[in-house]
Amino acid sequence: MMMTNCEKPWIAACGAFAAGEALASLLPSGAEAWPLPLAVAVVVALFGYGFRIRGWRLAAVLMLGVCAFWLSSVSVERQLRETPWMRGARRHLSAPRRADPIRRELSRRIGIGLPADSSAAALNRAMLLGERSRISPKVKRLFVDSGTVHVFAVSGLHVMVVARLLAFLAAIMMVPYRFQGAVAMPAVWAYVVLVGAPPSAVRAALMATFYYGAPLFLRRPNGVMAWALAFLSVHAVNPRQIADTGSQLSFSVMLALVMTSRLLSGGGMGVLIKGFLLTCAAWAAGAPIVAMSFGRLAPGGLAANLIVVAAAGYSVVAGAVGLAASFFSERLASHFNNLAALMTDAMVFAADAVSRLPFCSFETSWCGAAECIEWYAAFVLVLVLASMVQSRRRTL
Repeated sequence: MMMTNCEKPWIAACGAFAAGEALASLLPSGAEAWPLPLAVAVVVALFGYGFRIRGWRLAAVLMLGVCAFWLSSVSVERQLRETPWMRGARRHLSAPRRADPIRRELSRRIGIGLPADSSAAALNRAMLLGERSRISPKVKRLFVDSGTVHVFAVSGLHVMVVARLLAFLAAIMMVPYRFQGAVAMPAVWAYVVLVGAPPSAVRAALMATFYYGAPLFLRRPNGVMAWALAFLSVHAVNPRQIADTGSQLSFSVMLALVMTSRLLSGGGMGVLIKGFLLTCAAWAAGAPIVAMSFGRLAPGGLAANLIVVAAAGYSVVAGAVGLAASFFSERLASHFNNLAALMTDAMVFAADAVSRLPFCSFETSWCGAAECIEWYAAFVLVLVLASMVQSRRRTL
């Protein structure tokens, strides 16, 4: 089954809330708060008399999305958000300058065993700390042309790998299963703040917190529920994320990976086939957004990401282990740093090979909102059909 009965209302609520924000965003940008009382009145009426209306809960959530977006455009709301605790939290999260000495020391340790100005050291630092300024323009162009430049942004890939590694370390240290998330997540958030708290990393850390923190509340970890809670939290706090391309890519790709992983969990397929199908799902989830936002489609990313994303995951793990080992033995750290460099070299080789292929990346102007909806409808249909086939195979 692609989705359980308890997950469907949460996904529907996410869709309704996003639809409300998108609907409110169609108003002129200078709209004032005059529609807000009307929207609040509709929400109150729906909650008060909703039992007489079919689908009233989703309608109420949709109107809440409308209210949230309209409220975010009012100057008074911005003043209300500037409470002392909110200002303090923002200063804490937006103060990477205080962590500069720590970042410089970690950057040095990541380069142990590698030539100081080598491209391998620069790529290692980019993978773990997001320091892309040291990567040469030629190497950057290779990843852009092959549709894989996203691996150098400290995002969901890096945060989830770090979260899994920390949870694994907590298990090794004999921390009870219920408390492993509570032990690992503060370190994950410290890592996010250390790298400057980019929005993509914050979104991934939030989802990881809901996922790994579930056992603490006697709940089984659930990727769909963690995604839904992260989606609603992010869009409730900042409704204008509905129009942010990075947010759209993060949530669409993550949901596609969660659903596809669930379909492949009991299929008895090999690791390579599963990796290829997950890559296809991630590409299909992000391609229409990239095409509509940037006017470019990169089918070569299908082939490149199969190698680049896998190598990036191993590079992050090797680099993180090397960083931890550097506090005990620099010789051991140099071995892991060189292993991470080997993985980044494989990433460069794959990106270079794919970028040379014909029609690897080309400009497009055909993709609009209607085409995006059609694309995702077809994608969901493929997932539903695959789920039906899998269910029939299990019953035979």
